[in-house]
Amino acid sequence: MNDPCAFSPSLARAFVSALTLVLVVLGSVPPAGARTVTVLNPAGIRADGAFVDQLLKEAMANSGLKKPRLAADFPRQRAEEVEITADELSEINELFYHRGWTDGLPIVPPTPERVAWMLAGADISPDFVIASLDPMGGQANIEKIAVNAVMAGCQPAYMPILIAAVEAVSEPEFDLRGVSTTTNPDTPLLLVSGPVVTELGLNCGTNTFGRGWRANAAISRALHLILQNVGGGWPGVTDMSTLGQPGEFVMLLAENAAANPWQPVHMALGLPQAASAVTVMAAEGYLGVLGIGQSCEGYLKLIASALKGQDRPYRSSVLLVVAQDTAGMLARAGWTKEKIEQFIREAAKVPFGEFKEQFIDTNMAQRGVPAWAFKISDPAQLVSKPFIDQLLIVVAGGTGEKSLLVPGWTAGHAVSREIRLPSNWRELLAADRYQ
Repeated sequence: MNDPCAFSPSLARAFVSALTLVLVVLGSVPPAGARTVTVLNPAGIRADGAFVDQLLKEAMANSGLKKPRLAADFPRQRAEEVEITADELSEINELFYHRGWTDGLPIVPPTPERVAWMLAGADISPDFVIASLDPMGGQANIEKIAVNAVMAGCQPAYMPILIAAVEAVSEPEFDLRGVSTTTNPDTPLLLVSGPVVTELGLNCGTNTFGRGWRANAAISRALHLILQNVGGGWPGVTDMSTLGQPGEFVMLLAENAAANPWQPVHMALGLPQAASAVTVMAAEGYLGVLGIGQSCEGYLKLIASALKGQDRPYRSSVLLVVAQDTAGMLARAGWTKEKIEQFIREAAKVPFGEFKEQFIDTNMAQRGVPAWAFKISDPAQLVSKPFIDQLLIVVAGGTGEKSLLVPGWTAGHAVSREIRLPSNWRELLAADRYQ
């Protein structure tokens, strides 16, 4: 005879489930699947030990800004244990987003295991500081670079390019502070050249500026996250770009060495021909130039005409991306980079009267007009428009005759740095089996 007071197995299980739920609500028992995940902090730390996020939060308070809503709300330590209730990926992404640590797209959680994996791409101590990054002075050591590289979806073999890029943007002539805080839509463009392009499988051919290649996208995205998180370039807080531009997510170009009839672009910036290099410039955007049906001179006049249409009297750097078919046509006709640059500079001139009306008679007069220009009296005298310090020429992209003109910001210059490969470079390439 059954005991009427005894629990049936099904009733017992129901009782245990109900009790567990009560204890979960009361906080005594973690919910099923709950666990702790350790993540490393991507935010910059200044030389005085202060996190840049705290300074950014103070700037937000002074300006009445509410986003990101969890700014500076984190433990002041290298690693943090985060309680996960269900899904690690979504919950870490939500947390990092509201702290201001993402670009709005999903990131890979920077766990210690993933960061250690990324650090295999650098044979330098994780504590070694590559540079102090404006505008907030966060120190970009090797580990901070690796943390942000993990978040961007990089492979360890990408680390040498990122290290060289961080070195380049920190140089005074690049003017990272100006680039990071201007109201202009400028953003760092990465230009990779040399043997590393083919070794890493960077896309230098068809759609080189576009989507579809992990290395192109992840390397550029990682640099932008480093500048945001370590340097403190927060949109709306320190980054005051009026409109911004999509290049703030990804903007990387690779030189097509196989289609290039001239010297590599990094030679114009003082590096050896055989080097692998990364060049950074503050790109304002780009303008397409259609060369179909044009002669060599006709094509170069199109470039000059586009330059004469610029709204600035001065550009510190301008990048001309020559399509490979057009580059072949120019080279066969005997045009060198030097001759191309000379022709463009001469053709991109306007009568001083026009220049004066647009730039000197307006509030643009202080934006790069050279002192000697104010002494010109002849309105018919030809002057450059704009004045250009660096005119860089690179061959990139696939077949066709569609070139690009990339105006640089008025203040900073393009800077090139040689990419130093670690001693385990071949092993890193072999490990990246999906490149």
